[in-house]
Amino acid sequence: MQEDCLESYYDERLRECGPHYEGFDLLSAEVAVGFLYTHDIFHQLLNRSLAAVGLSRSTLNILMLLRHGPPEGMQLHDLGELLLVSRANITGLMDHLEEKGYVKRVVDAQDRRARFARITKRAEAVLDEFMPVYYRHLKTMLEDLSDQDKQSLVTLLRKTRASLRAYSASLRAHSDGLEQHNAVEYPRLEH
Repeated sequence: MQEDCLESYYDERLRECGPHYEGFDLLSAEVAVGFLYTHDIFHQLLNRSLAAVGLSRSTLNILMLLRHGPPEGMQLHDLGELLLVSRANITGLMDHLEEKGYVKRVVDAQDRRARFARITKRAEAVLDEFMPVYYRHLKTMLEDLSDQDKQSLVTLLRKTRASLRAYSASLRAHSDGLEQHNAVEYPRLEH
């Protein structure tokens, strides 16, 4: 099935099948499917660009945090908290980056239990070469949106994230009743 058919396929399914379910709201469902579909396309394009330089979204995120973070580096725990992607395997990601010569881990002189990650000159050179290409690709990918469209989208995404965080907080606040009622575990949203 071609990519351009996916949107119409899901649009038809939502309109046809959705009303059979109590609580169905067409616009909310269209937003959810639109997010997922757009994320999938964006994710595929981003991964293709990153693969050309042997990086993933997680490793690029780490390198950019280190590059533009404190000069002494960052503690692994702090890096994990700031990642825009899954932080489940920060140690594995750091092992991979260290093997490539992109980061080095150093022990804190004041607290020998604390380990800092620092970006290497080699990784800085990779970023210096890759990031201008990456930003040109982003601009090209979104060239059909005007600056005003982009600003509106940024505003709507922020508003959506705030709504999702509030929903997540309400789930945590009422988790006992929900878990007993639904037997569904809802994800904890932290970003």
